[in-house]
Amino acid sequence: MATMYLTARTLHVFLGAFWAGSVFFSVLFMDPAVREAGPEGGKVMGILQRRGWMTSVLWIGTTTVATGLYLLWTMSGHFSRGFMGSRTGILLSVGALAGMIILAIGLGVSRPTARRMGQVAAKVGAAQGPPAPEDLAELARLRARMTLLLRIVSALMVVAVVTMALAPHL
Repeated sequence: MATMYLTARTLHVFLGAFWAGSVFFSVLFMDPAVREAGPEGGKVMGILQRRGWMTSVLWIGTTTVATGLYLLWTMSGHFSRGFMGSRTGILLSVGALAGMIILAIGLGVSRPTARRMGQVAAKVGAAQGPPAPEDLAELARLRARMTLLLRIVSALMVVAVVTMALAPHL
């Protein structure tokens, strides 16, 4: 049991750090750079998508949430009322909820949006002559959605990281 707990804790902390770092890198550096690069930025995003960036980040997020729920279940005595109603239990629950919302946004909104962006960008790239205005408008709309999602996810990630960091000390 101790080995399982320590393995889950190590995975949770390591993968959580990677997941959070990926989100903050994306919102602070990658998204602004891609937007500044214009059509060339779309090519970079297409390459990252083909190399499995989004799939990897979503698997890392899924593993982080799963190990976190296991840790909470174990620490709380199977979600006992006494622990879950304590300051530590409440903070860990808030952090867990933030992580689950982030994952749901990634799986349910970001991934389909990125997939659609890739399809439209490929269509624009394959077009003979100038791209169709409706395709450019759709790309702009999808990019704006991704930027908004990244900002929401980064705010939720701050909540998750801060609550997880503080909870054991209260």
